[in-house]
Amino acid sequence: MLGKLLKYEFRATARVMLPVLAGLLLMALAARFAITRLYDWYRPVMIIGTFVVVAYFLAILAAGALTLVTLVYRFYRSLLSDEGYLSFSLPAGVHAQLWCKLITSAVWIAAAFAAVLLSVALVASPASLTGSVLSGLAGVAERLKLGWSIGAADLLAFALELLLLSLLAAMGGCLVFYASLSLGCGFADRKALWSVLIYLGISLGSNLLLGLAAGALGLGFSGGHMTISAGLVETLGLEPDYAGLWHLYMLGSCAVQAAYCAALYCVTAWALKKRLNLA
Repeated sequence: MLGKLLKYEFRATARVMLPVLAGLLLMALAARFAITRLYDWYRPVMIIGTFVVVAYFLAILAAGALTLVTLVYRFYRSLLSDEGYLSFSLPAGVHAQLWCKLITSAVWIAAAFAAVLLSVALVASPASLTGSVLSGLAGVAERLKLGWSIGAADLLAFALELLLLSLLAAMGGCLVFYASLSLGCGFADRKALWSVLIYLGISLGSNLLLGLAAGALGLGFSGGHMTISAGLVETLGLEPDYAGLWHLYMLGSCAVQAAYCAALYCVTAWALKKRLNLA
């Protein structure tokens, strides 16, 4: 049943997301044309080109905002509005409905991120961009190897850990809205107000707890560098090297983010099962 839910969910969200992403790429092409052609003309045309480039950067912000609004509104409309009567009458449980929304959100967020990267590649000169990126990455890798003894294997591991953390963070961002809306719609009236208050409470409370946990473990940043207490290093039996500390920090962040997502998922599923009030 999850496959059928995903089919119709992607079909519903694609009506908004595909034009948004296509519009972003078109704005990138327009900005590319403005940079390469209009800036060589006289001043009034250069001003138009400047507005086109500014509009492209605004389009990036708009694409991110519209992606978030579309995914959150789709969750609200299909599960928490009058359409929820139809959704919950289907032979699919709460968990299937919730996973359908999460998988769809993860795919569209990844697609939006890829569209932003592609738009940047379209605006910049492909040859110069590729050369700059490769030379920059080579320089960073060389400095990391000489200064901190961080090799290619560690860099690949960092990239995979960052990718996992980004995916978990995206799911956590969606689940915060899902949990807030699900709990807020459990009240008889002023559902929007309750949802906003619950969202603020979850956001502030989670940031406070994460800060306290990091402080208790001795994790933090100082002067742009990750720091960790010597006691924790000794307790875990780690070698006090930069690569090991960064792996510890990234994997610990992934574990905390996964626990955060699991807690929000459980709260959302419970609210949809026990406190949902569609009246």
